[in-house]
Amino acid sequence: MLQKIVFQDNIYQLSRSIDTVYEGLMLDLSGEYFFDKTVDDLLFFDVSIQKIYRQIQANEQLSLYISLLQALNSCQNRYIRLVESVIQGKTAMKEEFVPLVGKLTGIAALHGKLRSEMIMKIQKNDKNDDSRDIVSQNELSELLNF
Repeated sequence: MLQKIVFQDNIYQLSRSIDTVYEGLMLDLSGEYFFDKTVDDLLFFDVSIQKIYRQIQANEQLSLYISLLQALNSCQNRYIRLVESVIQGKTAMKEEFVPLVGKLTGIAALHGKLRSEMIMKIQKNDKNDDSRDIVSQNELSELLNF
């Protein structure tokens, strides 16, 4: 139980932090004050999402495994949106980010692959869950003939 709560809380906080940075980059912020912090945040989000994903993968037996993957997928989508906005120069600090575009492009590609992997796992497990919930004709007959 504690493990699930920790995952959910960490994913929630990570998502809120990503949103805050994204919204901040839409403002006319001075790179002198915010560039280094923003770069640190971008790298922190990258490492954290990967780490949480590995930890969730190591605990597939969790009852909320699929909902955790879905929450992390949502968080990762926010992160990809943030990184892509920086790569595309949609921020007030676009000149400061130019030297990092190559690195950020690699990070975005990696997270795109992770996102695809996550989606496949979610879909696969959803199908497995659906098949367990289906009552066979024999089971239905047995239930109706009690």
